[in-house]
Amino acid sequence: MTSFATGRRTPKPRLVDDKMRFGLMWPNSPSPNVTSAAVAERNPDILDVNAHMELARTAEQIGVDFVFFADGYTNHGVDNARVGHGEPCISAPVWAPIVMAATEHIGVVTTMHARYLSPVVLARLGANLDVLSGGRWGWNIVPGAKGSEAELFGLGKNIEHDERYQVVAETLEAVRTLWRAGGQPIDFEGKYYQLKGVPRGPYPVQDSPVIFNAGVSPAGQEFIAQSADFAFFAVVEDLSKVTATVRQLGERTAAHGRDPLEVNLAGSIGVVVGKSSAEATEKFEWIKDSLDMDAARGWARGFLAGSQTYQANFDSELDEAARKIGIAAGSRVLVGSAEDIAEQLIEIHKVTGLRGFMLVNLLWAPSEVAQLAGVFPILERAGVWESPASRGWSW
Repeated sequence: MTSFATGRRTPKPRLVDDKMRFGLMWPNSPSPNVTSAAVAERNPDILDVNAHMELARTAEQIGVDFVFFADGYTNHGVDNARVGHGEPCISAPVWAPIVMAATEHIGVVTTMHARYLSPVVLARLGANLDVLSGGRWGWNIVPGAKGSEAELFGLGKNIEHDERYQVVAETLEAVRTLWRAGGQPIDFEGKYYQLKGVPRGPYPVQDSPVIFNAGVSPAGQEFIAQSADFAFFAVVEDLSKVTATVRQLGERTAAHGRDPLEVNLAGSIGVVVGKSSAEATEKFEWIKDSLDMDAARGWARGFLAGSQTYQANFDSELDEAARKIGIAAGSRVLVGSAEDIAEQLIEIHKVTGLRGFMLVNLLWAPSEVAQLAGVFPILERAGVWESPASRGWSW
Protein backbone atom coordinates (compact mmCIF):
# COMPACT_ATOMS: atom_id res chain seq x y z
CA MET A 1 0.00 0.00 0.00
CA THR A 2 1.25 3.49 -0.86
CA SER A 3 1.17 6.45 1.50
CA PHE A 4 0.90 9.57 -0.65
CA ALA A 5 2.12 11.71 2.25
CA THR A 6 5.46 9.91 2.33
CA GLY A 7 5.66 8.35 -1.13
CA ARG A 8 6.66 5.05 0.52
CA ARG A 9 5.39 1.59 -0.36
CA THR A 10 5.40 -1.56 1.76
CA PRO A 11 9.08 -2.23 2.52
CA LYS A 12 10.81 -5.17 0.88
CA PRO A 13 12.98 -7.04 3.41
CA ARG A 14 16.44 -8.46 2.82
CA LEU A 15 16.88 -12.22 3.25
CA VAL A 16 19.94 -13.19 5.30
CA ASP A 17 21.04 -16.82 4.91
CA ASP A 18 24.12 -18.96 4.28
CA LYS A 19 23.50 -19.42 0.55
CA MET A 20 25.82 -17.97 -2.04
CA ARG A 21 24.99 -14.93 -4.14
CA PHE A 22 26.30 -14.26 -7.65
CA GLY A 23 26.69 -10.90 -9.29
CA LEU A 24 27.61 -10.00 -12.85
CA MET A 25 30.03 -7.12 -13.31
CA TRP A 26 28.17 -5.00 -15.82
CA PRO A 27 30.11 -3.84 -18.89
CA ASN A 28 30.54 -0.09 -18.71
CA SER A 29 32.95 0.35 -21.64
CA PRO A 30 33.89 -1.56 -24.83
CA SER A 31 36.48 -3.64 -22.97
CA PRO A 32 36.13 -2.88 -19.25
CA ASN A 33 38.01 -5.92 -17.98
CA VAL A 34 40.87 -6.38 -20.46
CA THR A 35 43.27 -3.81 -21.89
CA SER A 36 42.77 -5.08 -25.42
CA ALA A 37 41.53 -3.40 -28.60
CA ALA A 38 40.77 -6.81 -30.11
CA VAL A 39 38.49 -7.68 -27.18
CA ALA A 40 36.80 -4.27 -27.43
CA GLU A 41 36.08 -4.89 -31.11
CA ARG A 42 34.68 -8.35 -30.40
CA ASN A 43 32.30 -7.10 -27.68
CA PRO A 44 29.00 -5.34 -28.54
CA ASP A 45 28.69 -1.58 -28.91
CA ILE A 46 28.70 -0.23 -25.35
CA LEU A 47 26.35 2.61 -26.34
CA ASP A 48 23.74 0.29 -27.88
CA VAL A 49 20.69 0.28 -25.59
CA ASN A 50 19.39 -2.95 -27.14
CA ALA A 51 22.66 -4.75 -26.30
CA HIS A 52 22.22 -3.78 -22.64
CA MET A 53 18.61 -4.92 -22.60
CA GLU A 54 19.46 -8.27 -24.18
CA LEU A 55 22.31 -8.79 -21.72
CA ALA A 56 20.01 -7.89 -18.81
CA ARG A 57 17.41 -10.44 -19.86
CA THR A 58 20.13 -13.04 -20.34
CA ALA A 59 21.56 -12.42 -16.87
CA GLU A 60 18.15 -12.79 -15.25
CA GLN A 61 17.30 -15.92 -17.22
CA ILE A 62 20.47 -17.82 -16.31
CA GLY A 63 20.01 -17.16 -12.58
CA VAL A 64 22.36 -14.31 -11.68
CA ASP A 65 21.33 -12.69 -8.38
CA PHE A 66 22.38 -9.13 -9.20
CA VAL A 67 24.30 -7.01 -11.68
CA PHE A 68 26.88 -4.43 -10.65
CA PHE A 69 27.68 -1.11 -12.36
CA ALA A 70 31.17 0.23 -11.66
CA ASP A 71 31.73 3.90 -12.47
CA GLY A 72 34.24 6.73 -12.45
CA TYR A 73 34.85 10.20 -13.83
CA THR A 74 38.35 10.17 -15.36
CA ASN A 75 39.79 7.68 -17.82
CA HIS A 76 42.65 5.28 -17.16
CA GLY A 77 45.01 7.03 -19.58
CA VAL A 78 45.66 7.76 -23.25
CA ASP A 79 46.67 4.19 -24.10
CA ASN A 80 43.61 2.74 -22.37
CA ALA A 81 41.26 5.09 -24.21
CA ARG A 82 43.01 4.13 -27.46
CA VAL A 83 42.10 0.45 -27.01
CA GLY A 84 38.55 0.99 -25.73
CA HIS A 85 39.41 0.09 -22.16
CA GLY A 86 37.24 2.19 -19.88
CA GLU A 87 36.42 4.71 -22.60
CA PRO A 88 33.72 5.68 -23.28
CA CYS A 89 32.34 4.84 -19.83
CA ILE A 90 28.59 4.81 -19.28
CA SER A 91 27.16 6.50 -16.17
CA ALA A 92 25.93 3.96 -13.62
CA PRO A 93 22.78 5.72 -12.31
CA VAL A 94 21.75 6.74 -15.84
CA TRP A 95 22.11 3.35 -17.55
CA ALA A 96 20.97 1.16 -14.65
CA PRO A 97 17.27 1.95 -15.31
CA ILE A 98 17.63 0.29 -18.72
CA VAL A 99 18.48 -2.96 -16.96
CA MET A 100 15.67 -2.40 -14.47
CA ALA A 101 13.17 -1.89 -17.29
CA ALA A 102 14.32 -5.00 -19.16
CA THR A 103 14.03 -7.29 -16.11
CA GLU A 104 11.58 -8.11 -13.34
CA HIS A 105 13.54 -9.51 -10.43
CA ILE A 106 17.31 -9.18 -10.66
CA GLY A 107 19.13 -6.81 -8.27
CA VAL A 108 20.83 -3.76 -9.80
CA VAL A 109 23.77 -2.12 -8.01
CA THR A 110 25.13 1.28 -9.01
CA THR A 111 28.34 2.99 -7.96
CA MET A 112 28.03 6.55 -6.67
CA HIS A 113 30.87 8.43 -4.99
CA ALA A 114 30.55 9.90 -1.51
CA ARG A 115 32.89 12.85 -2.06
CA TYR A 116 31.54 14.05 -5.37
CA LEU A 117 27.81 14.40 -4.72
CA SER A 118 25.84 15.90 -1.85
CA PRO A 119 24.05 13.38 0.41
CA VAL A 120 20.81 15.09 -0.67
CA VAL A 121 21.49 14.28 -4.33
CA LEU A 122 22.64 10.75 -3.47
CA ALA A 123 19.53 10.10 -1.37
CA ARG A 124 17.21 11.38 -4.07
CA LEU A 125 18.89 9.41 -6.86
CA GLY A 126 18.95 6.27 -4.73
CA ALA A 127 15.33 6.49 -3.63
CA ASN A 128 14.13 6.97 -7.20
CA LEU A 129 16.28 4.08 -8.46
CA ASP A 130 14.86 1.85 -5.72
CA VAL A 131 11.28 2.79 -6.62
CA LEU A 132 11.93 2.39 -10.36
CA SER A 133 13.22 -1.13 -9.75
CA GLY A 134 10.54 -2.13 -7.26
CA GLY A 135 13.04 -2.51 -4.41
CA ARG A 136 15.86 -4.08 -6.42
CA TRP A 137 18.46 -1.32 -6.15
CA GLY A 138 21.78 -1.51 -4.32
CA TRP A 139 24.37 1.21 -3.76
CA ASN A 140 28.10 0.69 -4.13
CA ILE A 141 29.28 3.57 -2.00
CA VAL A 142 32.89 4.48 -2.70
CA PRO A 143 35.07 7.23 -1.23
CA GLY A 144 36.52 8.62 -4.44
CA ALA A 145 40.18 7.72 -4.22
CA LYS A 146 41.63 8.93 -7.53
CA GLY A 147 43.62 12.13 -7.34
CA SER A 148 42.71 12.88 -10.96
CA GLU A 149 39.02 12.84 -10.04
CA ALA A 150 39.56 15.13 -7.06
CA GLU A 151 41.26 17.59 -9.40
CA LEU A 152 38.51 17.26 -11.99
CA PHE A 153 35.92 18.16 -9.34
CA GLY A 154 38.04 21.02 -8.08
CA LEU A 155 38.48 19.44 -4.67
CA GLY A 156 42.19 20.14 -4.53
CA LYS A 157 44.53 17.70 -2.86
CA ASN A 158 43.10 14.26 -2.16
CA ILE A 159 42.40 13.48 1.48
CA GLU A 160 44.18 10.75 3.43
CA HIS A 161 43.01 7.13 3.03
CA ASP A 162 41.39 6.56 6.43
CA GLU A 163 39.65 9.94 6.40
CA ARG A 164 38.02 9.00 3.09
CA TYR A 165 36.21 6.23 4.97
CA GLN A 166 35.13 8.72 7.64
CA VAL A 167 33.54 10.74 4.83
CA VAL A 168 31.89 7.57 3.47
CA ALA A 169 30.48 6.63 6.88
CA GLU A 170 29.03 10.08 7.50
CA THR A 171 27.65 10.29 3.96
CA LEU A 172 25.80 7.01 4.40
CA GLU A 173 24.47 8.12 7.80
CA ALA A 174 23.22 11.36 6.27
CA VAL A 175 21.62 9.58 3.30
CA ARG A 176 19.86 7.09 5.57
CA THR A 177 18.57 9.99 7.65
CA LEU A 178 17.09 11.50 4.48
CA TRP A 179 15.60 8.15 3.45
CA ARG A 180 13.90 7.79 6.83
CA ALA A 181 12.46 11.30 6.79
CA GLY A 182 9.03 10.20 5.56
CA GLY A 183 7.95 13.75 4.79
CA GLN A 184 9.14 15.09 8.13
CA PRO A 185 11.94 17.64 8.71
CA ILE A 186 15.46 16.40 9.33
CA ASP A 187 18.30 18.11 11.19
CA PHE A 188 21.62 16.38 10.55
CA GLU A 189 24.79 17.73 12.18
CA GLY A 190 28.02 16.01 11.22
CA LYS A 191 31.67 16.83 10.73
CA TYR A 192 31.37 17.13 6.95
CA TYR A 193 27.64 17.79 6.42
CA GLN A 194 24.98 19.93 8.08
CA LEU A 195 21.56 19.28 6.57
CA LYS A 196 18.23 20.77 7.60
CA GLY A 197 14.82 20.69 5.94
CA VAL A 198 12.15 18.39 4.51
CA PRO A 199 13.38 16.19 1.64
CA ARG A 200 10.91 15.27 -1.08
CA GLY A 201 9.76 11.73 -1.71
CA PRO A 202 9.65 9.11 -2.99
CA TYR A 203 11.48 7.10 -0.38
CA PRO A 204 13.10 3.69 -0.91
CA VAL A 205 10.97 0.57 -1.24
CA GLN A 206 13.51 -1.37 0.82
CA ASP A 207 13.89 -0.56 4.52
CA SER A 208 17.41 0.43 3.56
CA PRO A 209 18.78 -0.32 0.09
CA VAL A 210 21.59 -2.86 0.08
CA ILE A 211 25.02 -1.27 0.57
CA PHE A 212 28.16 -2.51 -1.19
CA ASN A 213 31.77 -1.48 -0.61
CA ALA A 214 35.09 -2.75 -1.96
CA GLY A 215 37.32 -1.71 0.94
CA VAL A 216 39.44 -4.44 2.52
CA SER A 217 41.96 -2.18 4.27
CA PRO A 218 41.45 -1.98 8.05
CA ALA A 219 39.47 1.27 7.63
CA GLY A 220 37.41 -0.25 4.82
CA GLN A 221 36.72 -3.40 6.79
CA GLU A 222 35.54 -1.36 9.76
CA PHE A 223 33.07 0.50 7.58
CA ILE A 224 31.79 -2.69 5.97
CA ALA A 225 31.48 -4.56 9.27
CA GLN A 226 29.50 -1.74 10.83
CA SER A 227 27.38 -0.41 7.97
CA ALA A 228 27.47 -2.44 4.72
CA ASP A 229 25.71 -5.56 3.43
CA PHE A 230 28.16 -6.73 0.76
CA ALA A 231 31.93 -6.52 0.51
CA PHE A 232 33.70 -7.33 -2.70
CA PHE A 233 37.35 -7.74 -3.56
CA ALA A 234 39.56 -9.55 -6.04
CA VAL A 235 39.93 -13.32 -5.74
CA VAL A 236 43.69 -13.52 -6.25
CA GLU A 237 45.68 -16.65 -7.05
CA ASP A 238 46.86 -16.97 -3.44
CA LEU A 239 43.65 -18.21 -1.82
CA SER A 240 45.16 -17.88 1.67
CA LYS A 241 44.82 -14.09 1.26
CA VAL A 242 41.15 -14.50 0.37
CA THR A 243 40.60 -16.80 3.34
CA ALA A 244 42.25 -14.26 5.66
CA THR A 245 39.99 -11.46 4.40
CA VAL A 246 36.87 -13.59 4.86
CA ARG A 247 37.94 -14.43 8.44
CA GLN A 248 38.87 -10.84 9.33
CA LEU A 249 35.62 -9.39 8.03
CA GLY A 250 33.62 -12.04 9.86
CA GLU A 251 35.39 -11.23 13.13
CA ARG A 252 34.94 -7.48 12.69
CA THR A 253 31.25 -7.90 11.84
CA ALA A 254 30.68 -10.00 14.96
CA ALA A 255 32.58 -7.42 17.04
CA HIS A 256 30.00 -4.83 15.96
CA GLY A 257 27.19 -7.05 17.25
CA ARG A 258 26.08 -8.23 13.83
CA ASP A 259 25.65 -11.77 12.59
CA PRO A 260 28.54 -12.41 10.13
CA LEU A 261 25.93 -13.73 7.67
CA GLU A 262 24.61 -10.16 7.39
CA VAL A 263 27.70 -9.23 5.36
CA ASN A 264 28.10 -11.24 2.19
CA LEU A 265 31.56 -11.35 0.61
CA ALA A 266 31.50 -11.26 -3.17
CA GLY A 267 34.89 -12.05 -4.64
CA SER A 268 35.39 -10.62 -8.13
CA ILE A 269 36.61 -13.38 -10.42
CA GLY A 270 37.22 -13.49 -14.15
CA VAL A 271 35.44 -16.05 -16.32
CA VAL A 272 36.02 -17.32 -19.83
CA VAL A 273 33.46 -19.97 -20.69
CA GLY A 274 33.15 -22.24 -23.70
CA LYS A 275 31.12 -25.20 -24.86
CA SER A 276 34.18 -27.28 -23.94
CA SER A 277 37.34 -26.80 -21.92
CA ALA A 278 39.35 -26.67 -25.13
CA GLU A 279 37.17 -23.93 -26.63
CA ALA A 280 37.41 -21.83 -23.46
CA THR A 281 41.19 -22.27 -23.28
CA GLU A 282 41.54 -21.18 -26.90
CA LYS A 283 39.52 -18.03 -26.15
CA PHE A 284 41.62 -17.22 -23.11
CA GLU A 285 44.90 -17.66 -24.96
CA TRP A 286 43.63 -15.32 -27.65
CA ILE A 287 42.67 -12.75 -24.99
CA LYS A 288 46.10 -12.94 -23.34
CA ASP A 289 47.87 -12.61 -26.69
CA SER A 290 45.82 -9.49 -27.50
CA LEU A 291 46.77 -7.66 -24.28
CA ASP A 292 48.04 -4.14 -24.88
CA MET A 293 50.90 -3.73 -22.40
CA ASP A 294 51.05 0.07 -22.56
CA ALA A 295 47.42 0.22 -21.51
CA ALA A 296 47.95 -2.52 -18.92
CA ARG A 297 50.80 -0.55 -17.35
CA GLY A 298 48.57 2.53 -17.17
CA TRP A 299 45.79 0.58 -15.44
CA ALA A 300 48.24 -1.05 -13.05
CA ARG A 301 49.81 2.28 -12.06
CA GLY A 302 46.38 3.66 -11.21
CA PHE A 303 45.47 0.72 -9.01
CA LEU A 304 48.85 0.54 -7.30
CA ALA A 305 48.87 4.26 -6.55
CA GLY A 306 45.40 4.42 -5.02
CA SER A 307 44.77 1.07 -3.32
CA GLN A 308 46.48 -0.44 -0.30
CA THR A 309 44.93 -3.78 -1.27
CA TYR A 310 46.54 -3.79 -4.71
CA GLN A 311 49.87 -2.72 -3.25
CA ALA A 312 49.77 -5.74 -0.94
CA ASN A 313 48.57 -8.22 -3.58
CA PHE A 314 50.78 -7.12 -6.49
CA ASP A 315 54.04 -6.15 -4.85
CA SER A 316 56.17 -6.95 -7.89
CA GLU A 317 57.91 -5.42 -10.92
CA LEU A 318 55.52 -3.20 -12.92
CA ASP A 319 55.30 -5.33 -16.07
CA GLU A 320 54.61 -8.46 -14.04
CA ALA A 321 51.87 -6.67 -12.12
CA ALA A 322 50.49 -5.17 -15.36
CA ARG A 323 50.14 -8.57 -17.03
CA LYS A 324 47.96 -9.67 -14.13
CA ILE A 325 46.02 -6.44 -13.59
CA GLY A 326 45.51 -5.96 -17.35
CA ILE A 327 43.18 -8.97 -17.32
CA ALA A 328 40.19 -8.87 -14.92
CA ALA A 329 41.92 -6.22 -12.78
CA GLY A 330 44.17 -8.88 -11.32
CA SER A 331 41.46 -11.32 -10.29
CA ARG A 332 41.92 -15.02 -10.80
CA VAL A 333 40.37 -16.14 -14.09
CA LEU A 334 38.31 -19.33 -14.31
CA VAL A 335 38.52 -20.94 -17.73
CA GLY A 336 36.50 -23.89 -18.98
CA SER A 337 33.07 -25.27 -19.70
CA ALA A 338 30.14 -24.40 -17.43
CA GLU A 339 30.79 -27.63 -15.54
CA ASP A 340 34.48 -26.76 -15.08
CA ILE A 341 33.66 -23.28 -13.79
CA ALA A 342 31.01 -24.58 -11.37
CA GLU A 343 33.49 -27.06 -9.90
CA GLN A 344 36.13 -24.35 -9.47
CA LEU A 345 33.65 -22.01 -7.77
CA ILE A 346 32.57 -24.73 -5.36
CA GLU A 347 36.19 -25.52 -4.51
CA ILE A 348 37.06 -21.86 -3.84
CA HIS A 349 33.93 -21.55 -1.70
CA LYS A 350 34.99 -24.57 0.37
CA VAL A 351 38.60 -23.44 0.75
CA THR A 352 38.01 -19.76 1.53
CA GLY A 353 34.51 -19.50 2.98
CA LEU A 354 33.44 -17.01 0.30
CA ARG A 355 29.65 -16.93 0.01
CA GLY A 356 29.48 -14.96 -3.18
CA PHE A 357 31.22 -14.06 -6.40
CA MET A 358 31.21 -11.11 -8.76
CA LEU A 359 31.56 -12.71 -12.19
CA VAL A 360 33.77 -10.67 -14.52
CA ASN A 361 33.18 -11.79 -18.11
CA LEU A 362 36.18 -10.91 -20.25
CA LEU A 363 33.92 -11.31 -23.29
CA TRP A 364 30.54 -9.83 -22.41
CA ALA A 365 28.29 -10.38 -25.43
CA PRO A 366 24.94 -11.91 -24.32
CA SER A 367 25.81 -15.11 -26.21
CA GLU A 368 28.99 -15.43 -24.12
CA VAL A 369 27.25 -14.76 -20.80
CA ALA A 370 24.45 -17.20 -21.72
CA GLN A 371 26.99 -20.03 -21.63
CA LEU A 372 27.15 -19.60 -17.85
CA ALA A 373 23.60 -20.97 -17.58
CA GLY A 374 24.96 -24.46 -16.96
CA VAL A 375 26.87 -23.30 -13.87
CA PHE A 376 23.91 -22.61 -11.62
CA PRO A 377 22.08 -25.97 -11.67
CA ILE A 378 25.34 -27.60 -10.55
CA LEU A 379 25.69 -25.13 -7.68
CA GLU A 380 22.08 -25.75 -6.68
CA ARG A 381 22.55 -29.52 -6.67
CA ALA A 382 25.64 -29.03 -4.51
CA GLY A 383 23.51 -27.20 -1.96
CA VAL A 384 25.57 -23.99 -1.97
CA TRP A 385 23.20 -21.77 -3.98
CA GLU A 386 19.46 -21.37 -4.34
CA SER A 387 17.81 -19.77 -7.34
CA PRO A 388 16.49 -16.23 -6.80
CA ALA A 389 13.00 -17.46 -7.78
CA SER A 390 13.04 -20.17 -5.09
CA ARG A 391 13.91 -17.75 -2.31
CA GLY A 392 11.43 -15.08 -3.35
CA TRP A 393 13.69 -12.82 -5.40
CA SER A 394 15.24 -11.28 -2.31
CA TRP A 395 18.79 -10.10 -1.77
